[in-house]
Amino acid sequence: MGSPKKIEEYEWFCPQPFINIHKGIFGQIRPCCIIKETSGWPKTSINEYLNGDKLKTFRKEMLTTPGPEVALNCQTCIEQEKHGNDSHRKTYLGYIEYRKPEIKEELESYLETDMEKPFIKTMEWLAPTNYCNLRCHMCGSGNSSSFAKENQDIGIPLRPYLGNRSLYKNDDIAAKDIQEIQDNILDNLVELKLTGGETLAIKYNYDLLETAVTNFDTHKMDLRITTNATLTPKFNGKNIFDYIPEFKETIINVSIEGWADRNSYIRYPSNWGSIINNVHKFLEMDNVSLIFVTTVNSLSAGYLWEIAKNCEELIEEYPDKFHPFATGSLVHGQWEKYTVSAIPLELRGQYIQNYYENPVDHYQNSRYIRDYMKLISYLENMPFDEKKHKSMMRDIQARDKHRGTNLLDLWPEWSPYYGC
Repeated sequence: MGSPKKIEEYEWFCPQPFINIHKGIFGQIRPCCIIKETSGWPKTSINEYLNGDKLKTFRKEMLTTPGPEVALNCQTCIEQEKHGNDSHRKTYLGYIEYRKPEIKEELESYLETDMEKPFIKTMEWLAPTNYCNLRCHMCGSGNSSSFAKENQDIGIPLRPYLGNRSLYKNDDIAAKDIQEIQDNILDNLVELKLTGGETLAIKYNYDLLETAVTNFDTHKMDLRITTNATLTPKFNGKNIFDYIPEFKETIINVSIEGWADRNSYIRYPSNWGSIINNVHKFLEMDNVSLIFVTTVNSLSAGYLWEIAKNCEELIEEYPDKFHPFATGSLVHGQWEKYTVSAIPLELRGQYIQNYYENPVDHYQNSRYIRDYMKLISYLENMPFDEKKHKSMMRDIQARDKHRGTNLLDLWPEWSPYYGC
């Protein structure tokens, strides 16, 4: 018998449909968080998902010829790779290539089997609540109770799942999820990923952490947390700082959209001082590494260079723990307003010039140069969508009026389009 086929030999391969589970707030299970909710993945049990026809078809396309399932589910990564060498798919491949090479070898052998036995090594759980303390412009009511309340206040319909509630939470589903994860997943995980809502403000996440550290050897498991880093409350007498030492390594993804006031505007009403204070608290812990992660949206795309410039001090202070920020998820899709396509062409040349005029000087600048070129490609090549632009401007003006903010205080170049 010859050696297994290498992952690199497949035409379009991503490890997530084979090693990862993403369970959403309202119970939908998908291979990863980047796949849109409109892609038709069912609300079901973990075992039913793993044995379902949809996953089998998706996997088959990954291993043979990419078809309609890849086109539907991987549209964001496909778009990202049109503009550079980076995408979520490439990040996931890098994870098993460099951080967990033993999984790569096991996975290559697993792909040669009938795959009836699960091979789940990572899991991302969105607890069944949309509680969040922020109202990020590019968010939605299903992911933020505060955003949902604002939508109610300004007359925008909520997600159908919510009915007329701004806050969704379900204790019974949370308990059922945690039991199912305990019975089927935790024993084999190398990484547990928690997000939200606002991850650190959701009691259910601490219930799962308590289950994991009580019943399993979590010192062999990594913990990855995505958080806005604005608050660290206690539940049952413990906060996240009590659980971090119980894991092999903890990776904190701090979601920001700009530096200081820009972030506070887009991720309204976050307090920049609290974020930086908590970042330092995390980085002072022994087994923590931290990275700022952003989306690429219509308001952030022209100014992400500011984050790169301002991160230099943290990189110098924590060279082995604080990593160069990641220009993460591209806001992209039919129902998204805050896309790069909504930026008028007249502004894009100015934004592109900003990247050329603000190079990064520190030793990790090759990473940012690659990111800069990707952002420049988005700005140069993504077509202008007038419908999205007008929809976004209406949304900005409605939220500015409600919040008492003004886009033009920080983005004066948008003045020709504001109020139109």
